[in-house]
Amino acid sequence: MAKKLNDSPLYHLIEAGQLARLALQQPLQETGIYSGDDAIILALKGRNHLEDDQLCAITGMSEHALQLRMNRLLSLSLVARDFDGPEGKARTRLSKSGRRLRKKIVMQWEQLQEALMEDLGSRERKILRKTLKRFSELLTL
Repeated sequence: MAKKLNDSPLYHLIEAGQLARLALQQPLQETGIYSGDDAIILALKGRNHLEDDQLCAITGMSEHALQLRMNRLLSLSLVARDFDGPEGKARTRLSKSGRRLRKKIVMQWEQLQEALMEDLGSRERKILRKTLKRFSELLTL
């Protein structure tokens, strides 16, 4: 372990994750969405409908957390819900403004990623991607 916790790889990993999250979230706060709401928006693609259990599985949110966020997204007219699915389950899709916001989120994500990776070669990028994926897998066990 590093002599100072704030000089450990884990500290820098957490710090980088938090700063990246803030960088992605800051421009979206003016739209009224919060950290985590974008996970729902990114899960919904094009005009596809997803049921709540599918959204929970994709985003890792509990049903209660999803409903709280969904109410906000509905009030902002970023999503639309239909109840004509199998067994009358709610099905959610992006509205036109939700699709525009999704494009903006994806563009910001790509720009930040490119800025962070610009001084890494393709081999270094591959190693970093594999290492971070391994970390995620180890932490989900």
